[in-house]
Formats: sequence, structure tokens, C-alpha cells
Amino acid sequence: MKNVTKILTAVTLCAALFASNQRIGALGGKAALWPGDEANIAAFPAQVNNHSYVQLEGVGTGAGDDATGTVSLLTQVDGTTWGFNYGDNDNWVNMSWGNGDMGVVVGLESTASSDGNSDKSAMSVAYGKVFDFGEIGVKYNTNNDDANGAVDANLAVNFRRAQDLWLFDNLVVSAADLMADDLAFSADLFTHMDAGGADVVFGWGVNYNAAEGTAMVGTAADDGGTPDDAADDTPASNDYAPAMDYVTLGQSATIGIEANMTDWATLRVGYNWTHSLACSNGDANDDSCGENTSGFSWGLGFNWGGLTADVTVNSGLFQDPIGAITGYDDGGITDHTVTLTYGF
Repeated sequence: MKNVTKILTAVTLCAALFASNQRIGALGGKAALWPGDEANIAAFPAQVNNHSYVQLEGVGTGAGDDATGTVSLLTQVDGTTWGFNYGDNDNWVNMSWGNGDMGVVVGLESTASSDGNSDKSAMSVAYGKVFDFGEIGVKYNTNNDDANGAVDANLAVNFRRAQDLWLFDNLVVSAADLMADDLAFSADLFTHMDAGGADVVFGWGVNYNAAEGTAMVGTAADDGGTPDDAADDTPASNDYAPAMDYVTLGQSATIGIEANMTDWATLRVGYNWTHSLACSNGDANDDSCGENTSGFSWGLGFNWGGLTADVTVNSGLFQDPIGAITGYDDGGITDHTVTLTYGF
């Protein structure tokens, strides 16, 4: 518990005031770098024991068939945590349970088709526990599709612990699917810095992905032109290319800033940067090798005691603030809905 306590100490204040996926999106999109936020529950189910709230996502959506809002309730009764989520996809069960240092999230989903031949169903079970050496989250889910008889299974694992190294004091490692033929994982070191009226997170990591290539249809009796090239004298359906495995290794950085503007309003800024360090087939199929990509994200948080509101802000607001505020800018101030959370 000592290591986990160290992880949570730096983010207790802001997490107590704000917690939502929309908040995390404005801060760079990596929930694991903000351990105190409820957005961590998906990867680390034991976090259900640290929250109690009613949350409304998608506030501002249309009525009827256009409505996409969700409602979540998380509460503790006699030391046990119970959670219920409604409105997410076609889930008919989405519940969570927690006690002490462990938590479980269960989901069941079903979609019925008009012809009865393309029904879909899914099941997921996630388990999380806090140990002396860190925190672990494991999620297993299956998807059944009657249309093509496909049954897919997925096993995701997340691990986070306190780790003093260089400028950083925390480590998180994630593997999206250990059952896949292709190995993919990410590892991030991160730290929180107290900047007076702002909390600054700095994360630096690596991403590895190895995937098996797929051969195109046809035979090798091609004229040497590229597949589907106008120079080919064979039909496009006869194009042929050998299977090519590829490996990518990328470096990433995330900076998130949550700054108090007043005692009831907070400004959020997120910045993501990635650089492709190596690609085994970069010359052939991956033009991004050796290139940088980056982007900003913006948001606002409003706190009225127990009630908080999270708002995503368009970058266009800073390019044309008058147009965005008056409505003459097509993007407006935001193209997202609002998340309302009442903590208790």
C-alpha cells in the first residue's frame, strides 16, 4: 500500500474536485497518469473504492433516438462499493463491486437484428487489486457475431507502481491484448509537479507494436507494377503482394496542466507528442517512420461544491475567439457535450 499511497498523494486535491473521461481528454487523454480520477476504473477496477458519485455524461444530447447520454452511480454501503452504469452502447448489465483493495467490473451486451441472423453479444469481466508492489488491472472480454460466426476474445493487462527514475516517480505499463497474435504494449514514466495554483503532469514513454502482414489476393504473375497501379496489365483483383510483418517502436510525451483560474473555475491544457523511432517496413508501407506528430487539447472545469462540470474547448476558440463566442465560427466554443458529476 505504501507505493500506491505515494502515487495518489500528488493528485488527491484535483481528483477530489473533478473526475471524468472528459477531464482526462482535455489533459492529454492518458487516464493512468491521473491515478485519482474515476476514469482509471476502466483499467484499474480497484479504484472503485476511492469514489462515490452520480455522473451524467453527454448532457446536451438530443431527445429520442439521438440521445446518447449515460448515467453512472457509484456508492459505498457498509464498506462495500457498488456501481451501476446505464446508456453505454447496448449493455444490459454494467456493474461494479469493490471492497478494500480490490474491485470487479462486469458487463453484458446484446444487439438483436431484425432478421435474427446478425445478432451480436459481448461479455467482459475486469478485476483489479492493489498490492504492496503496485496496482494491477486485468480485463477479459468476448464478442460473438452471428453474421459471420466470429468469436473474438481479448485479454488486457495494466500495471502501475511508484518508481523513482530520473525526473519521474511513477510507472505504468499496458498491454492491450495478450491473446492477440501481434504483440503490442506501452510503458510510461510520469510525475506530477506542484506549480502553485496548477497541477502539471509530465509523462514520457515508449510504444511497441509488432503485427503480421497479410498477402494480397492473386498470383505473382504481375507485370511488376505496384498493386492496383494503372501500369498493371492484370485486373486489380489479381494483384499480388507477399505478406510483410512490421514492427514499430515509438517515443511519446504527454504534458497536462490543470490550473485554477478562480476558486470555482479551472483551465485545462493537454499536449501529446510522438516520434516514430523505428519501423521495419518504413520504406515500403509506413510514411510516418521518423516523423513527429503532436496536438493540443483544451478544457474547462467548474466546481460548485459537490457539483462539478467538465467542458471540452475547441482550439478554434483561440484562433477566432469573437467568432466562437458569438456563434459565427462553425466550430463554436465546443463540439462536445457536458459531463456533470455530483460527488458525495
